[in-house]
Amino acid sequence: MEMLPAILSAKQQKTAGEIQRLESQTQAKQIETQAAAQEADRKEQLARAAAAQAARAGGAGIEFEGSPLTVLQEDIRREEEAGQRAGFTSQLAAFSERERGSIARSMANRAANISLLKQTMDTASSAAKAGAGGGA
Repeated sequence: MEMLPAILSAKQQKTAGEIQRLESQTQAKQIETQAAAQEADRKEQLARAAAAQAARAGGAGIEFEGSPLTVLQEDIRREEEAGQRAGFTSQLAAFSERERGSIARSMANRAANISLLKQTMDTASSAAKAGAGGGA
């Protein structure tokens, strides 16, 4: 019966570690979802800007080539680079969050196992002392 509290405590520690891991996975998914939404918004804004430029140029009777087209292409290139940087940053954040959860779970499991081992050794030591004292 001496081991029951230690076993329950170890189980609680392991459960807490698993909860931290699952929370980290959820947070990582939220980071990825937010990044995807931001990328979609960025592309939508770029499409609107391109359409507005084309409409202004067409309304002014300007053919959409040469300098306005070059400016638009450069805007698109910059926006794609920004999207790639944001995507990489969000992937890194999501990976870090998942790793944080895995580490928390591992640490909780180790702490639980150490507690159980210590309790087992203490119980064995107490039993050995009681046996040695009883035989004298």
